[in-house]
Amino acid sequence: MFSTQLRAILAALAAFGIFGASYAGECDSVGSISIGSQAANVLEDGSVVLRAKMNINIDGSARAYHLKNRAGGALIHLCNAGEVFLPDGSRYQGSESNETCTGRFMTDVAAIGAAGWNDPTVGAVRWFGVLGQGRVRVGSNTVEGVVPVLQADGFFVSPTALIDPHFPPEDQRRYVEPLTIPAGVIRSSASLTARGVVVGTFGVAIDPVKNVAVPFIVGDTGPRVGEGTPALARQVAGLAIDPGVEYSHRYDGVVDTRRVIWVFFGGNGMSPPFTQSSVADAARAAFDAWGGETRLAHCAARSDIPD
Repeated sequence: MFSTQLRAILAALAAFGIFGASYAGECDSVGSISIGSQAANVLEDGSVVLRAKMNINIDGSARAYHLKNRAGGALIHLCNAGEVFLPDGSRYQGSESNETCTGRFMTDVAAIGAAGWNDPTVGAVRWFGVLGQGRVRVGSNTVEGVVPVLQADGFFVSPTALIDPHFPPEDQRRYVEPLTIPAGVIRSSASLTARGVVVGTFGVAIDPVKNVAVPFIVGDTGPRVGEGTPALARQVAGLAIDPGVEYSHRYDGVVDTRRVIWVFFGGNGMSPPFTQSSVADAARAAFDAWGGETRLAHCAARSDIPD
């Protein structure tokens, strides 16, 4: 729930007429939409608001994935980056369980890699957290993105949906850097696209427990709303951005209940380059144009925002 103190401030300001009519309905819903299994309110200006968790998306980091995982310096296990396809027609997500992640997945990846990544008699991995190239038909499945791309230091290239086309796909600088840039994830959804909510546009996130509003750029796509970069999660939790974040602190800022308020403004997206300062300035300007802290306070005080 929103803080009692801030509720009192809002009430006092309203009583003195400081907000006036211009803010009276600034978070009133004019309809609702479905984003996969999630529901969201649509406001009069087309912006979208809902409550969700704050999980971590490290894709885009030069230190995200390594074949040796933590021993190689990676921030996240490789099983989170791929889906295995086997010659018997079976397929599975590497992250479906801890046992699969550290056992079966790594065993299959070792065999598939030793066979050159594209031998249909051994199997293939469809990479998504790692940049994969080429395709192969395994049984009845055509598998895309099967040969993982390595950086010079042995880490895999990790892509994001938002890109800087001035850099080639194999260059990690093409992608949004998650340790320094506050960025959110959206589901690829016709209901969001119709309202201009696409990668490169902006939003704001706030955890009512911490009351820190953090404007962000939409930097990637995923299965649902409720993921942010470590930079976003840390700031929402009241922590400083840490570009050198260690493995033990990679999930700082996680909120595992659906209490974080996510607002997506839609509208015009940002053009590259996507640096920490340029994104912060553009996201703040978009937040201020949307209504800033005052409007967000009205949204956070409402009890009818879907979760």
